[in-house]
Amino acid sequence: MGAVLHQAVTLRFKATNNQAEYEALIAGLNFALSMAVKRIQVFSDSLLVVNQINQTFETKDEVLKKYLHQAKSLISLFKDFSLTHVPREENQVADRLAKEGLPNLRRTQVFERPSFECTEVSPEKQPPCWMDRILDYLKSGVQPDGRQEAQKLKLACAKYTLIDGELYRRSYAKPLTKCLRPDEALKVMDAEHRGECGTHARGRSLVMRILRQGFFWPNIHKDAKVFVQKCSQCQYYADMQRRPAGYLKPINSSWPFAIWGLDFLGPMPAAMRGYKWILVAVDYFTKWIEAKPLTQPTAQNVESFLWANIVCRYGIPMTIITDNGTPFANQRIHDFCGEHQINLKYASVWHPHTNGQAEAANKNILNILKKRLDDAKARWPEELLGALWAYNTAPSEVTQESPFSLSFGMDAVIPVELEHLSPRIEAAASFEPEALQTWMEENDSSRRVDLDLLEQKRELATLKRLEHKRRVERCYNRKVNPRVFNQSDLVLKRRLLAGSNLRVPKLEPNWEGPYIVREVAGPNAYYLMTSESIQIPRSWSGDDLKRFYA
Repeated sequence: MGAVLHQAVTLRFKATNNQAEYEALIAGLNFALSMAVKRIQVFSDSLLVVNQINQTFETKDEVLKKYLHQAKSLISLFKDFSLTHVPREENQVADRLAKEGLPNLRRTQVFERPSFECTEVSPEKQPPCWMDRILDYLKSGVQPDGRQEAQKLKLACAKYTLIDGELYRRSYAKPLTKCLRPDEALKVMDAEHRGECGTHARGRSLVMRILRQGFFWPNIHKDAKVFVQKCSQCQYYADMQRRPAGYLKPINSSWPFAIWGLDFLGPMPAAMRGYKWILVAVDYFTKWIEAKPLTQPTAQNVESFLWANIVCRYGIPMTIITDNGTPFANQRIHDFCGEHQINLKYASVWHPHTNGQAEAANKNILNILKKRLDDAKARWPEELLGALWAYNTAPSEVTQESPFSLSFGMDAVIPVELEHLSPRIEAAASFEPEALQTWMEENDSSRRVDLDLLEQKRELATLKRLEHKRRVERCYNRKVNPRVFNQSDLVLKRRLLAGSNLRVPKLEPNWEGPYIVREVAGPNAYYLMTSESIQIPRSWSGDDLKRFYA
């Protein structure tokens, strides 16, 4: 015995008994069509409706004529239809359902207006799609005019067949897969992606699920990809993007001590005189480091450091790059740089590695101090000068030159050379007192030659460093996933919590928004507005969202 399906309808408008009988008949026919029923037998206890449908009675009432026309239009969609009158005592199931309704009221349909006023009952003409040419050929043998096009259509139609008027395609995974129109494909994708059994699958996984269910259309891969991109839930709960959004742009300095990077290192362990911070400055050309211990990171201390340790020793620089810390971003530093015509630039708040040279200098000084101090952490101010000297006299792996040699033209004499007499120190010590004066004059002449050759040494070091930066840039740019946004774009922003080490809680979205791009500040830098700042047009939906990751 087959399954028994129940359907109840509630009428919220005034209707006579005959009109209610027609509404019940029309609702039942629509329900059968939604179940793809082709042959149906209908039993009704309304003698008037049965005889009017069977054309035994003449219909004079204007309202009943509209119901009759709608019912016949639905009946024409069935291959086999019969309507039989039965006494009320033989129609007890339907009669009890009409009196009591369904236990689950959510399954009860509610009609606010007569059915002939709601929709057009005649079958709507389907919009043109990819199936039309194949259906016309399989049904009527219609072919294009050109011979080549006709042969191409014939070969394509060999993969398709008609079963009960429905188009099926012969596939490799299943014997037959049902072909869908665009509107039907959209409903299937929605059900498979976020329906009751949907897992918000993406890309190939979604396509495989649809094919395993026995459905097909030509652009299934492309349509599935576009559909997933329009899913707002997939965007709000998407994984964090670790790949960089912009290409690497190295900063190159043209001559020594032209560009300096500034940053604070600390807080450090409490030391004598209350020192807790180190103000670090590094030259972008020679990598020479200047540092000074401080008690507090204030604008006055920064200004004093710039004047005494930078300007008075190496001249007025062209550019100073810092972060957006309060000691640097204030009116006092702006006035100092403006007075000496220094170009003051700030690194992006979201990208502290924009001032990467200063960050690297901090790391190097900290590593040297760690290994020198061991357990005596409070002695770091005393060891700071030795750490700076050690770093500035050590040759770089890239240029094979030390910051000292690029600054002064030759390697510095370090204490170990005096203790164990390196070749150049031993040569000076071997001279007799009367010959020492001659050797000093020759040495001074050799130093002048070194200074003359310093320009060439710096050019060679610059070329080596540029080549190294190009290799780093190529390696970095291979990992870049460029994301560019324009003004008025609707975007999502990475969700930030109070505390840099806090992660997004379980079951919470990784992205927040939407925001609107108010202005493009520069490469991968944008000014955003919240959705409360401006009314989002109703035409914008999930497919207008673009994920924002600075």
